[in-house]
Amino acid sequence: MRRRSLWSRIGPAFIVGATVIGPGSVTLMSTTGANYGYALLWLSLLSGALIAGFLVLFMRFGICCDETFLDVTARRLGRPFAVACGLTIFLVSAAFQFGNALGVTAGMEALFPGVSPYVWPVGFTVAAIVFMFGLKTIYFVLEKMMTFFLVFMVLAFMVNLVWALCAKPDPLALLRAALRGACIPSVPEDVNWVYISGLVGTTFCISAAFFQSYLVKAKGWTEDDLARGIGDTVMASVMLTLVGAVVMMTAATVLYPRAGSVTFEIMVGSLEGAFGPYAKIVFSVGFWAAAFSSFVANSLSGGVLAGDGLGLGGRLDSMPTKVFATCVLLVGMTTGLLVIHSAEDAKSGARPAAATPSEAPADSPARSEAESTTRLDLKVAAILVGQASTMLAVPLGVIAMVVVLFDRRATKGRGLTLWAKAFVLFGAVVLLAVATLTYWKIQPELSRILGLE
Repeated sequence: MRRRSLWSRIGPAFIVGATVIGPGSVTLMSTTGANYGYALLWLSLLSGALIAGFLVLFMRFGICCDETFLDVTARRLGRPFAVACGLTIFLVSAAFQFGNALGVTAGMEALFPGVSPYVWPVGFTVAAIVFMFGLKTIYFVLEKMMTFFLVFMVLAFMVNLVWALCAKPDPLALLRAALRGACIPSVPEDVNWVYISGLVGTTFCISAAFFQSYLVKAKGWTEDDLARGIGDTVMASVMLTLVGAVVMMTAATVLYPRAGSVTFEIMVGSLEGAFGPYAKIVFSVGFWAAAFSSFVANSLSGGVLAGDGLGLGGRLDSMPTKVFATCVLLVGMTTGLLVIHSAEDAKSGARPAAATPSEAPADSPARSEAESTTRLDLKVAAILVGQASTMLAVPLGVIAMVVVLFDRRATKGRGLTLWAKAFVLFGAVVLLAVATLTYWKIQPELSRILGLE
């Protein structure tokens, strides 16, 4: 009986957590920790607290409202606005998806170097499509899979962090530094604003919060399940925030200071001390969990919101949802393949300057290693761009979010409290501020990280 009660507390928020934590998120957190240490840990935790609050609000909305999120948006702001909002979120999901495709490729390439890099995005995409169309009812299988993946990721990365701290001569000093980074907001002078946008966008992802309201309906929860939903949301939010913070802390502990992108060989190497010769196996399973869970859940998020925005319904198992989700997968796969092709071209025509001393022979280990790093750095840079670009879709989402959550009619007269309204407005201000900085800063930063300057 207790086991059934515990399982009943696990629900939609765990699927959202698996949507948010993908290979792109792991790459972003690792690169941020390696470049800036613990300095931006506070931003990761703040983003986690904000997404937790909004997941609770949209869980409540999904339970109390008979309409879907974009149905209310269409009623209040008109169908064209709902269409624009749904298609914008579709593009956000596609941006996440090509990050997922590139993350899978870079990670699997590090583990299986003899396999063509084009295999991985195609293989994972086909597997996700087969999964979606092979099941008549997606939700309950998806819930169990995502819960397993999220728990596994937390355990794997926690073990890695404990090893990293214990391997240092003064782990308490590092923990104190991490505590300062978590509690004292600061922004390094040389910070790359793509990292700031990506950190907020990859954790405080409003499209994932919108998705929560659809998952609650798919779960079949009623007003009697409100307390259970809060427990589910708190547990999942803690876990998804913990994964991001732990990955960043591990990179800060093991790799900081390290300028530039963190390649996947370096990520695998950081697991070596924790798991010995089995490091690559553990990394492979953990990375596969992050990749495949995000592949399926992220595409469904974009699919259900695109279909609902067009007035085709907001059911997870509907054909429009699956068709749009397939489009998300294919757009992400195609973009990922184009980046891989560019990376392979860069590898075959690598400049001597990028491969250590120009006088090194073409077949020397030093040059080969540098060319490999250059190739992977391009993929990592593209992943970071994909994560950060999701902030560009914030304005429409914020308008719809505020209008819908403040609509008393939608929740049958159960309006938000004054504190809840203040929280919604604070979250909206944070998102708009970061989106504005993204518009302002992203062009020169993208040129810099992609080496166009």
